[in-house]
Amino acid sequence: MRVVMPGDRIGSSEEYIKGEGVYEENGELFAAVAGNLVIEDRVASVRSFSPIPEIVKGDVILGRVVDVRNSLALVEVASKRGEKRPLTNKGIGILHISNVDEKYVKNINEAVSYLDIIKARVIGDNLRLSTKENEMGVLKALCGVCRSEMVREGDMLKCPECGRTEKRKISTDYGKGEW
Repeated sequence: MRVVMPGDRIGSSEEYIKGEGVYEENGELFAAVAGNLVIEDRVASVRSFSPIPEIVKGDVILGRVVDVRNSLALVEVASKRGEKRPLTNKGIGILHISNVDEKYVKNINEAVSYLDIIKARVIGDNLRLSTKENEMGVLKALCGVCRSEMVREGDMLKCPECGRTEKRKISTDYGKGEW
């Protein structure tokens, strides 16, 4: 077993088949990550010393709502619970109105709004998200009028600056600064 660093030449594509942690350029294979080189049945792979986390079904993510459309919200995924390393598959998650709450939600704008910070569970491929659990939902929200940070008052959010109240699917961790 040989230790390789990113960019180290492993061999030619005629000698080996490209595996995980390896990339090909002009018929040559190179290590994409630092780790141990493993060659099995002509497949060259690099087992990383410290694997980069991926988001899979069941994970809890932190994200920001970047768009709200008819029946869905688009959420820019920032991080995964329990991981300090950057993610490999950051992207845009999809929160459909049917996955917002156990109760009936008529309008998704009653649950999330543009620029809300939310905690959600990944429920399927392509970053399909759910906030149905009590712990899931909005962690931080801004007022729709003056963009001040909203404070929780029961099941509603109230702007301390302009006094406006707004409805959201609020997480049990709202305003605590933890997730």
